[in-house]
Amino acid sequence: MDPAYSTNKDDASVQARARRRRNDQSSRDYTCGCGKSYLSYPALYTHLKQKHQGSPPQGTTQPNNMNPKANRGRPKRLDENDLKEGKSDDERSISNNEPDETIEQVLLFLDSIGNFRSGVKYEKEEEKQGYLLNCFPKDYFNNSLDYSAIYNNIKDITNERVKNPDQDPLTKEEIDKDKNIKKTQINKILAYFLVAIGPLLNEDAYKEMATFIVLFSIALNETGYQALQNYEQEQYQQGDTDKKPQSLVKQDQNLNAYCEEQNGEHILLITNEFILSFLPLNFPKLGNIEKTFRIFGSPDEKLKNAVYVTQHLSYWLYAMKFTNSRLALYTDDDQ
Repeated sequence: MDPAYSTNKDDASVQARARRRRNDQSSRDYTCGCGKSYLSYPALYTHLKQKHQGSPPQGTTQPNNMNPKANRGRPKRLDENDLKEGKSDDERSISNNEPDETIEQVLLFLDSIGNFRSGVKYEKEEEKQGYLLNCFPKDYFNNSLDYSAIYNNIKDITNERVKNPDQDPLTKEEIDKDKNIKKTQINKILAYFLVAIGPLLNEDAYKEMATFIVLFSIALNETGYQALQNYEQEQYQQGDTDKKPQSLVKQDQNLNAYCEEQNGEHILLITNEFILSFLPLNFPKLGNIEKTFRIFGSPDEKLKNAVYVTQHLSYWLYAMKFTNSRLALYTDDDQ
């Protein structure tokens, strides 16, 4: 992430390392021992799980840049512990199924923590819709405004799929041709993510993931315009733009203004603050509900889980062309 939004990682042993743009150039340095090579660790990771049962063949390598310190020596060889941890570099695959691969990366990371996959395969769109809506954790929040926009977008998206199961609603999303990203507003983007991953998770895990996503939207509504204003001010001061930034901060931060008005172009600006400050403050507000969580929470170990899920979320956002940025996040374990 941009330096302006960095925070001391000692606060919670987590930190954003980089924020990259879609037009970055990279080489296919992630190589399987069988000869296949990829642009990203997630793509190599998926290949190993699908073709080699997660066991890297002799000669499997990746760039020695998992650590932000100086890159020296030979590429690091992958072992099974690396795979289970689900850690990845910030480059992306260019395979045709990348959005599906990024969802699978979230699931594979969760596999390293516990058993969170759904044992039910929903064949009909009506079944998926019923699960997503009926199990949505509305009772976790005191104020319905916190979750209603995302919940209603889930309902709208799944209604479209029920009516037209052969047509993906995503194909109707308008594209900003200048920026090569969709114009979809953030509440709908986050709903799309839950529609994609929710039916693949068991009920408890889905409720945790939905809670995590709702908290992300709340954080964006509270701090998004300030973060965007800071970012534009920095761009102006560095001479990257001649446009003098205007005040963007909204007077009423309690409404869903940012997530309803903005698309995903700058959705990742608040990532550091979200993980290091917002989550430790707001998870305890869930009271006894947080104590039942197995993935997320305010303790450091569960904040680290939030780091990796946020990273994979950024890959999904990027693959779906909701943003031109993606994140590489690390914890002290990566040192």
